[in-house]
Amino acid sequence: MKAFLSHSSADKESYVGIVASRLTDEDIVYDEVSFEFGEQTINEIIRGLDESTVFCLFISNKSLDSEWVRQEIDGASVRLASGSLKYIYPIVIDRGVAHDDPRIPKWLRENYNLRLVTRPVIAARRIQQKLRQASWAKHPKIRERERAFVGRNKHIEAFERRFDDYSQPKPVLSVVGGPPSIGRRTLILNALRKLALTGPDKDFPVLPLDRHASIEDFILRLLDLGASDASYADLNLTERLLDEKVAIAVGLLKDLATLKERVIVLDEGCLVTFERKLAPWFEAIVSNADLAGKPLIFIASRWAPNPGSTRHLSQVVFSCTLGELDPSERRRLFARLLEIEEIALSNEDFEAFADLLHGFPDEVFFAVDLVARFGVRGALDRSHEIVEFNGEKASMLLRPFQENEAVLNVIRLLAQSEIFSVEFLCQVFKEDQLVHVIGDLVSEHVCELIGAEGEFVRLVDSVRDYVKRNDLSLAPELREAVNTAIEHDIQHGNWNEYDSSRVAFLVKNALASGQNLEPRLLIPSHILRTIKELYYDRGSLRRAVELADVLLAKERNLDPQLVQDVRYYLCLVLARLRDPRVLEEAQRIHGDEHHFILGYYYRLVGRQRDAIERLTRVVAEAFVGVRAKRELVEVFLQMEQYDEARELARKNYEENRTNQFHIHAYFRALVLGSNPEQYFAQLEELCAELEAVGSERSRQMAMIGRALISARCAHDHRSLDLIDDAIAAFPRVIYPVLAKFDIGLSFRSEADMQDALRRLETLANEGVNLSIKTLAVHRAYLAAVQGDLPTAQSRAAEVAKHFTDEARTRLLEKLEALAAGAPENRGNGSR
Repeated sequence: MKAFLSHSSADKESYVGIVASRLTDEDIVYDEVSFEFGEQTINEIIRGLDESTVFCLFISNKSLDSEWVRQEIDGASVRLASGSLKYIYPIVIDRGVAHDDPRIPKWLRENYNLRLVTRPVIAARRIQQKLRQASWAKHPKIRERERAFVGRNKHIEAFERRFDDYSQPKPVLSVVGGPPSIGRRTLILNALRKLALTGPDKDFPVLPLDRHASIEDFILRLLDLGASDASYADLNLTERLLDEKVAIAVGLLKDLATLKERVIVLDEGCLVTFERKLAPWFEAIVSNADLAGKPLIFIASRWAPNPGSTRHLSQVVFSCTLGELDPSERRRLFARLLEIEEIALSNEDFEAFADLLHGFPDEVFFAVDLVARFGVRGALDRSHEIVEFNGEKASMLLRPFQENEAVLNVIRLLAQSEIFSVEFLCQVFKEDQLVHVIGDLVSEHVCELIGAEGEFVRLVDSVRDYVKRNDLSLAPELREAVNTAIEHDIQHGNWNEYDSSRVAFLVKNALASGQNLEPRLLIPSHILRTIKELYYDRGSLRRAVELADVLLAKERNLDPQLVQDVRYYLCLVLARLRDPRVLEEAQRIHGDEHHFILGYYYRLVGRQRDAIERLTRVVAEAFVGVRAKRELVEVFLQMEQYDEARELARKNYEENRTNQFHIHAYFRALVLGSNPEQYFAQLEELCAELEAVGSERSRQMAMIGRALISARCAHDHRSLDLIDDAIAAFPRVIYPVLAKFDIGLSFRSEADMQDALRRLETLANEGVNLSIKTLAVHRAYLAAVQGDLPTAQSRAAEVAKHFTDEARTRLLEKLEALAAGAPENRGNGSR
């Protein structure tokens, strides 16, 4: 597959030659490398067009006046009509050329995005992506499916009323709020077509911004569009004041307005916060007088702004909230997708499927895919999967690939960052294999192509969260390939040529591994994401503290919300380190996160009563509520209050049955409580679910679980062999050793308890995080089994004083029973 580079010779040295030098000779038809010496130029042009899949037109004043270029455009038009040419890709390289310039053929102006790209390196990247897209021709229905749209009439009318209201200027910002996969972006595109703000076949650049992004990321995403000569490294954003960054963003948007360009932003809480307010810096941008009346930014957001928070911006902001499809709309969408896939159903079968559908469009897509993959009867046999889809979306989407390690490797890498450029992925995977994998993943709604020309890939939110949450890490050989690509790019060091996704991934990995980069190469969100990853991946926590302190030293230059996020993760890191500095830093965080941080720290240092008091305050609150409930389960388990732990763990598990941590917490609450035999079948099922997750951590949990079932339900001493296998498999992990102590205690095996205690002490001495109070309780149990009650009581006293009265009484009674050698009570908490 080749790209024909149509241009004026006057643009060769300054632009087109640079583009050609970044593409391989085999990929392009370019006069200096493709035309035979001595042949008539017109014959070479004809031959080149016949060999090409993509026609790239470099639009400038010189090229529009060139007779050769006009002949090439006419030849491309003929071949496009016949189907021998697949893509026309016009690139404006001259700021002096207007989009409505009469020298541009009408069919080009009306049917194609005419985008200014001032930097040849970005143009080369997009041409390469166009060639890759031609390889996805085996998925010809993807575009039709993406454009399938039904209903939403009242929302389209709301857009029309606002944009046709001549008593006020057109809004700079339009926001469609609602949960992911509800159809927010599709609504925006259809509204813009209805308003004639874009042609029927034109698309907009799509820019992603996650919860931890800020103004610097917004600027870098705009730079990715290539309409500005400015570069990432030269802007040195971290050193600039917030007002300066606002001015830079406004300037970039003014350039886009001049080009009549518009952008769609996928916003996960950066521009419109969870409080349903515009981020202050973003409000300053969209309300700037230089942008008035220019409909530039369209946001698909988790939240629509609260009307009260934007009342003073009514001239600037339009917003609406998108709910689920109503029954009529989802039936119509189902029928439309069946038509695209050329699937005919009987009325009876159509009704059977339609009755299973709820209000999310991606559930309708899933139902159609099920029919396409398994046929009508096979899909009806799997109809429970449609019913379960919204609750277990990610695992359902991944199911077709669960035995395909090559595809799973791509998915695992994509989960390591918000987005990846296809260009970077081609450094890690073989390109000819990658393009087919990406095509499959897009067609199955596992990932999507975004950017100006689909040059970036992102996993859909549910899949990315699932992979990250369940710690589905990269295989060693894949990690080695990624590290090689990272090292190559960092050593190459041409940062101004990298796109924003590549910069973010390189910086995060460099910082996490202890490398120090030039300050001009860093932006605050890069550092924040590194801190967050070090925390969740249990990397160097001291490195995370160091990075947080570096960032907080520049607090006056930063978005206040980002500062809060940095301090929040700093506190989590300090809590895990059992560093009392967390008590000081937590005073600078207010609201729910303040209480959660303190509750988390108190739980880790053994102040259980204080932990319960803080965590209970926020279990029903947004963002921290889910984690607060999980931490409460851990507190109850520590105090052996298994009834309370069991009920709360069950609720957590039922709300998210694919989360390995919720599965494991519920398992422990059942297996460690009284009469675990009654839960035998459920315990086996939970172990199987952990094994199905497929992460290293879930495998560890499952191995421990099998040993505990054998000990607690079957009272089989072979459970000690099973737990020794788990210890051997995970020699640097404390949890199998803690389980060995529990099993040894259940059999009153002093030797196994001593072995486990020695291992725990060794791990603690080697720097593995282990609470002193946890060791104290285990030493107390060992002393009790040895018949030394005074020592057992003495060792437990410091820990028990932070327990509830009920838990403290139960612990002391248990020590007495063990010391007396009497059978344990069969009540709650017995072993």
